[in-house]
Amino acid sequence: MAADHHPDPTPFTVPHRVAVLSIIAFWVFYYVSITLRSWIMDYPGYWLMLDNRAWVSLFGIGFTYLLYRVLRLFCHHTLRVRVAAAFLFSAIAATAYSTVNYLSFYVYDPKPPELQHRADEQPKNKVEKPADLIAENALGWYFFFVSWSVFYLALSYAGAVRASERETARLRAAAQTAELRALRYQVNPHFLFNTLNSISSLVMSGKREDAEAMILNLSNFFRTSLASEPTDDVPLADEISVQKLYLEIEAVRFPERLRTTFEIEPAAAGACVPGLILQPLIENAVKYGVAPARRPVHVCVRARVFGGMLEVTVSDDGDGAKSPNGTGVGLRNVRDRLAARFGDAAWLTAGKRAEGGFTATLTMPLVHNGC
Repeated sequence: MAADHHPDPTPFTVPHRVAVLSIIAFWVFYYVSITLRSWIMDYPGYWLMLDNRAWVSLFGIGFTYLLYRVLRLFCHHTLRVRVAAAFLFSAIAATAYSTVNYLSFYVYDPKPPELQHRADEQPKNKVEKPADLIAENALGWYFFFVSWSVFYLALSYAGAVRASERETARLRAAAQTAELRALRYQVNPHFLFNTLNSISSLVMSGKREDAEAMILNLSNFFRTSLASEPTDDVPLADEISVQKLYLEIEAVRFPERLRTTFEIEPAAAGACVPGLILQPLIENAVKYGVAPARRPVHVCVRARVFGGMLEVTVSDDGDGAKSPNGTGVGLRNVRDRLAARFGDAAWLTAGKRAEGGFTATLTMPLVHNGC
């Protein structure tokens, strides 16, 4: 069928050096094993055939090398086609080698005198024609060439599997990097729009110094948050600095309502965390806790180390948790990033507080050398 001619999706060619060494190893093994067998069985005059066997083996190496070059032509075909080619061309190589073997031992350099009497003792009707001898020996040598061909195909297939695994790993890593980039750059557009509106209001009301300070904070926030590699970790202290810039911007919008506290243990400050991992949590605290409130709302960020783990908590005492607002995109973003970075070793728990407000707690492995 036409499917047999489809290219192999992951073609792989055995390196030339490996193929040549395998061919030489096969024929050296043959030469040594046959010689040892003749010696152990004490065949008369076996040592007189060493040179014949040596140069015939060189022909065998040549024929096997030609077989290798032919099989290379099929490296882009399916395994079924390659196996069929191996069996077919092994038969051709075996016939060619059997012919050379016959010419060497029966024509160019016949049996030594010590063995001639054995041939004379054979019945006359047992004398075989050259074609019969070549065909009979070719059948035996066919399995030798097929054995090498199967070995070559096994090497090729194993290499293709390894290449496919490497490509799969590369694509998986690329997909994970793309996912991390996408999650990292999911900055809430409402934050930017609201900030620009606040700057516009400050300018319109003549508060130029406050507007300039807000623009500077906004510039510093985006420069810091967008300049680093999305897949890199950052020290928690740096992450906190970025979030303070964000809260300073929001404090211009909610000067009477936003109150912030940071309680970071010294052991936790140097721990590595995914960059901007706290951004969605603090955005949620401002959006759902501070923005709808008519009173001061306290946003608190705590970090501590325990049992080889880092725990970071973002909480607020606003009234936003009383309403069903929100789509959960921010929390889902954080969970996805934790899973991409740490797998099952990290998690996020979030929910309403008994005393009012909302709490989100990140728990992840304590890492100090990854950032």
